[in-house]
Amino acid sequence: MLAIIRIGAVCLAAPPLYAAMERSPLLLAPLAVGIWCRRAWHASAPVAPDPEQLRRQLIKAVLEIVGDRPGIHLSELYPRLLASPWGARLDETRLRAALTEAGITIHRSMRVGDVEGRSGIKRADLEALLRPAPLSAVPDPSPTGGDAGQAPPESGGERAGERAESA
Repeated sequence: MLAIIRIGAVCLAAPPLYAAMERSPLLLAPLAVGIWCRRAWHASAPVAPDPEQLRRQLIKAVLEIVGDRPGIHLSELYPRLLASPWGARLDETRLRAALTEAGITIHRSMRVGDVEGRSGIKRADLEALLRPAPLSAVPDPSPTGGDAGQAPPESGGERAGERAESA
């Protein structure tokens, strides 16, 4: 209904507007500037971030903090991640939720260097999350028992070199 009203308004306003622009072409400039401003405003609207991209960015940020060590304890990760641009607007509770939502496994007890028995994240788990998922084998949709989904004939069909003859 709203579209019909808009179309009707354009149909009623277009002829007088066109006639006015023919008489005075300077009317076209403010109209063009207005249209340009509205389009620019719509184009500059922020785009919602892709959740998968945010997940990968978090994993990469944690992996960067881990460095070349086999893992990191949460007691070291939280302060460093909260001080980074990635975690600037998070607290520890939200950070833990973001880590679990990203699929990062938090081990209850792990060893990093000389320290053992604290919760942490393993580097191998992070690297596995960044690897692309292997393509799953797609089952062959073609029938295996007969032609076009029909059951094979009981006689077993023709053998190689044989030909069925009609009587």
